[in-house]
Amino acid sequence: MVDREHSRMPYVVAVEFRSASSFLITYSLNLSRGGLFVETFQDLPLGATVALTFRIPGSGEVVLSGVVAWRREPASTEGPPGIGVEFTDITAQLGETIDQLVAQFQGIQVLVLATDSKDRASLTRLTKSIAASANILQASDAAVAETLVTEDLDLIVIDVDGDPEGAIATLRRAKALASPVPAIALASTKRLRDHARAAGADEMVGNPPAFEELQLAVMRALARPSAVR
Repeated sequence: MVDREHSRMPYVVAVEFRSASSFLITYSLNLSRGGLFVETFQDLPLGATVALTFRIPGSGEVVLSGVVAWRREPASTEGPPGIGVEFTDITAQLGETIDQLVAQFQGIQVLVLATDSKDRASLTRLTKSIAASANILQASDAAVAETLVTEDLDLIVIDVDGDPEGAIATLRRAKALASPVPAIALASTKRLRDHARAAGADEMVGNPPAFEELQLAVMRALARPSAVR
């Protein structure tokens, strides 16, 4: 709740991450720069006080406070609606949490699915160049991917063009998990992109992807919280 008369009552948000890796990547992209984007339809005025509770697997909760620095309206074509929160305190507790998670960090787990061997090798190289700490698993078809899609994955990168039916099935399997795995779909046509989006793809890029486009999609998919309440 936000008091329009500028009382000290904050808007309280709980931000959950599906893994410690997701939180660390969010930290490196956003938190370390003093803020965070929060997806919400709540109509909050600039300057409104916000209290955020971060729920991090293996580290419990961290609470930070901030103010609304900017907003993105629901009608925007630049992304989902929400608010940009500028933190007013980066607590000692957060520093201790980061130190603990970094000490335990063993890299992220990424699955690359592409039926063509050259495309699969290219996607693997691109993904590795974007996320150097990634341990990359490769699948040549949906049957192999089925054995590899588990909640231990941090990300799935799927070439939809080679086998659209298998790619869509893999997307649905990833999103049906108790903790859905973020997924990026590569498709060369609008029809396939629409099908992949309907199946739950978090990010869509062209096929073949430009490096900068794929890089942005990987960072956004990895850093997106699993839930904002």
